[in-house]
Amino acid sequence: MPEETNTNTDASKPKRSRSAQDKMIEAYIADAKKFLKVATEDEEIRPILEAHGYDQAEFDEGLALADAADSAYQGRAAGMGKQKLTGEALLAAIQKAREDYAAFREIARAAFPDEADRITLGLKGEVPDDTERFITVAEASYAAARKDPQATKMSKRGYPATRLATLQQDLDDLTAESGEQDQAQGEAIDDTAIRNAAYKALKTYMKELKGIARGALRKKPGLQAKLGL
Repeated sequence: MPEETNTNTDASKPKRSRSAQDKMIEAYIADAKKFLKVATEDEEIRPILEAHGYDQAEFDEGLALADAADSAYQGRAAGMGKQKLTGEALLAAIQKAREDYAAFREIARAAFPDEADRITLGLKGEVPDDTERFITVAEASYAAARKDPQATKMSKRGYPATRLATLQQDLDDLTAESGEQDQAQGEAIDDTAIRNAAYKALKTYMKELKGIARGALRKKPGLQAKLGL
């Protein structure tokens, strides 16, 4: 007999988009803070919960968990903003570098039709799609164009040593910026893990607290309404 397939798994559930999940977590943290504020400050509700073991120390634990979750959420949001900004700058820098190099190659090919010169200047073949390989190829071309016998003619065609040095520096900056993007992505992953752990801890605490509150306030619908139960 074939094994039954468990369809009630996390894998079978529709996945929320990242933005939807962020909004859900933000709303949950806000709701938890509101719940704790009412539970600790309401003159009717607090004594009832205290009778079920929720003293100041236990409420302080919940408030600390809510603050930690909120801080982790805000930290991740700031990190994602930084990553997005860096990513946009990186794409713009890559595009500009590729356009600069495309113009250089076209002019250099026209100036040097001989295959030996083109090999020296790295003009043979296609420009790599991979960014790191592209940077390596472009830097080699610019470096070769600064040396004689090609340097004299390239300078005449609009690529003096100063301009080639600037183009090389742009590629160096691009390499550094790419490294910053990798760092930002890594930090964003770490921030997400921290946020998720803090959110999970808060949910565990609030699940028990809300369950206790529902049972303790079963015959007090007005007080339940104050807590949003």
